[in-house]
Amino acid sequence: MSIRIVPYTAEHEEAVRAFNARIAAVPMDRSRFSTRFPESHVPDWLPPRPNCEIYQEYFVAVDGQSAVRGGYILKHQPFVLHGERLELTDYQLPISEGLIDRQYASVAVSVYMDALRRRPDSLWGLGGGGRNGANPRFLLHANWQMAIVPFWFRVVRPNAFLQNIAFLRTSSVRRGLLDALRHTGAGWLGVKTLQTLQSTRRPGTNVTCETVAEFSDWVDDIWRRSASDYSLIAVRDRPILDALYPAKAFRFIRLKIKRGGHVIGWAVLLNTPMSEHRHFGNMQVGTIVDCLARSEDAGDVVACARDVLESDGVDLIVSNQSNRAWCRALREGGFMEGPSNLPFLASPKLAARLQPLEENVAAFHFNRGDGDGPIHL
Repeated sequence: MSIRIVPYTAEHEEAVRAFNARIAAVPMDRSRFSTRFPESHVPDWLPPRPNCEIYQEYFVAVDGQSAVRGGYILKHQPFVLHGERLELTDYQLPISEGLIDRQYASVAVSVYMDALRRRPDSLWGLGGGGRNGANPRFLLHANWQMAIVPFWFRVVRPNAFLQNIAFLRTSSVRRGLLDALRHTGAGWLGVKTLQTLQSTRRPGTNVTCETVAEFSDWVDDIWRRSASDYSLIAVRDRPILDALYPAKAFRFIRLKIKRGGHVIGWAVLLNTPMSEHRHFGNMQVGTIVDCLARSEDAGDVVACARDVLESDGVDLIVSNQSNRAWCRALREGGFMEGPSNLPFLASPKLAARLQPLEENVAAFHFNRGDGDGPIHL
């Protein structure tokens, strides 16, 4: 079989629609990987733009009959690694018709090898369907290395949590127990007692926060003061934040946090009503998506973000954070650590620069604002 990997152009869009239709026609468990490739060759999230260093490129796998048999995305983005600015590339959404037809099983390898050829020293990934997803498993077989980004949660409304948390409601016995705890009030009391026993840090003296419609030049000062606190961090200056969280994206809650009139940090939040979500059922879920401050100011940023979301009526607040300072801030802010399904993966040459990866990930700054962004939230 002759397969060519080429940049995705307008002439491939009809073939991509046909590819998606073939995949969609076959019943399968779609919960752990995407089975749909973008049907426009122009990225709707991060298209290439003048003077913007973060953007996506689409590639498709085409056979001799001009049929599309797979594809992948590269997200190019500037990072700072130990003080050195460099471009790293997120390997996103690799997909192959081998999902439904064994004669195309080799397409997945062709797609991967093409991405590796284009960016041999800088490929990484975040998420990819979870630590047991098909893509992370494939990459681990290709000698990539993996570290888990911790998951944190705070229950605001215990009864809604007990009724909806699908992770715990996995059998009739468990469902019966959780319902009994909810109806008797024992669950509410237990959750509130457990969280009260934790340190629930309040924002510090003279710390205030305000919601802003968009980011402006003050975020550049935070970036300059904060970047050196993290051994690996994606650049978070104003142009990058404007691309990731544009003013027209009204669902994002942007917080500006001050102490004594001086800006010390920012956070991006979501308040999402879930509907039959596979993890959160029908809860109102608040998410601390992204954030930045000096490491010593992380606690005040988390406390402000928590208070804003609780005031907005969420049932549950969640966040994924890799850095030890932000994990400590979450713990002190009344959050508990739960099982995480967000792996950070590094290609062999990049992983060699990050050793020992599993230890060093706590010095990195990764969260849901990285990788594919806050999808499914």
